[in-house]
Amino acid sequence: MRALLPVFLAFMFGVAHGKTDSVTTVVVENDVITGSDRHYTSGVLVSYVSGLNRGPKTVDALARRLPMIDEGDDLHVGLSIGHEIYTPREIKVPTLITDDRPYAGHLYAAADFTISTEKTLSTWRFNLGIVGPSARAKNMQRELHRRIGSPIPEGWDNQLDDELAYGILYEKQWRPLCDSQCTGWGVDLLPHLGISLGNVASTANVGAIFRVGRNLSSDYGPPRIRPALPGSLFFKPNADGITWYLYAGVDGRYVGRNIFLDGNTHKDSHSVDRRRWVGDFQVGFVMNSQRFRLAYSHVVRSREFEGQPEHNRFGSLTLAYRF
Repeated sequence: MRALLPVFLAFMFGVAHGKTDSVTTVVVENDVITGSDRHYTSGVLVSYVSGLNRGPKTVDALARRLPMIDEGDDLHVGLSIGHEIYTPREIKVPTLITDDRPYAGHLYAAADFTISTEKTLSTWRFNLGIVGPSARAKNMQRELHRRIGSPIPEGWDNQLDDELAYGILYEKQWRPLCDSQCTGWGVDLLPHLGISLGNVASTANVGAIFRVGRNLSSDYGPPRIRPALPGSLFFKPNADGITWYLYAGVDGRYVGRNIFLDGNTHKDSHSVDRRRWVGDFQVGFVMNSQRFRLAYSHVVRSREFEGQPEHNRFGSLTLAYRF
C-alpha cells in the first residue's frame, strides 16, 4: 500500500491542480459493523476521479480508443488503490480448515474511465495488484485486532501464495426516470449490467437500485468495492440544495472464477467449491452537499461456496470531498 501511495498522490495533485469538480473518496467496508468477523472481512478503497474531460491529456486520448467511448463523450478519469482481507470463519484455529475459504489478502491499483450522460453511466476499470503474503493482510489484520482487543487470527500461515492479480471490468447503468432536471422530491430506478474478466474474478452481473429522496440527478448511487452493485465515484452539486435519498438494491452474478475461493491460478493451494450464482442485497442512505458526500450501505451477500453455513453481512461507509 505504501509503495502505491506516492503514485496515487502524484496523479491526484497533478490532475487537480487548478481544476474543479474532481472528487476524492474513501470507502471502508467491514463485517465488524454487523457483529461478525469472517469471510470478506475488510475492504478499503481510496479513489480520485477527475472532473468531466479534465483528466491528463495522454490518458484521455488513450481512453477514447476503448470500445464504446467516442471522441465527444463526457469522460471522468480516475485512479484508486485498494486492499481487501478474506478469512475463514474460525480465525483462532492455526491449522488449515479444509472446508472453509482460504486466508487471502489483495492489494491493487485500478484505473477507471467513466462516460457520463443524463441517462446513462458506463465504466471501464483496469485492475493490477498482488494476492498473497506481499499484500500484507496478515500484519494489517493482526495489528488491528491487537489494537481493538479482538481475537488474533492464527491461521495466516495457510494463506494463498503470491500471485500477480489482474482484471478488466465493464459495466453500464441506466437512469430512465431521471435526467439533469430531476430536482426536488422523486423516485427512480437504476438498472445495470456488467462483466469482468481476469485471474481474480470472472463474472457477469445484472441488477437494479431503487431510490427515493431529493435531487436524485446528483449521482448514480454510492460507490462500493467490487464485486458489488455499481455506483458513481463522482457526484454533482445541485443548485436546489442538499441531495439525500434512501435506497435498496439487488445484484445477481454468475461467477466463473473467484481466486479467493478457487485458490492460486498456477499453484496448488487451498480452495473450496465455489457457487456459480451469488447475490447481493443492500439498503442504505446517501447525502450529498456542495462539497461533501456521506453514504452508508448494509449488505447481505448470499453463500459463496458449498458448505458455507450462512449468508455474509457487512457494512460499507463512504466519505468523499469534491474540489
